[in-house]
Amino acid sequence: QIYLLERICFPWTSDRDEVEWQMRYDELVQFGEQHEHVRVKEWENPDLFQWTKYQRERYKGNGTTDLSEHQIQQLEKIGFRWSRRD
Repeated sequence: QIYLLERICFPWTSDRDEVEWQMRYDELVQFGEQHEHVRVKEWENPDLFQWTKYQRERYKGNGTTDLSEHQIQQLEKIGFRWSRRD
């Protein structure tokens, strides 16, 4: 049963925020696979654009962040830039 649930990417956490974050992250990964980059433009996908903007706001870049270390690593692994200017 566990194997079958894992095959459909069952979210094992009960933390709704984490589940929602992972769903958006997965959407960003798919976007990156289709476009060969993860710099989402507002006109391409308004909801995903807003999510990426929010991740940048949460990161702050001054040594403090509202993102977990795991989330930061996941985003950086797919080439996410913390500044829109990059």
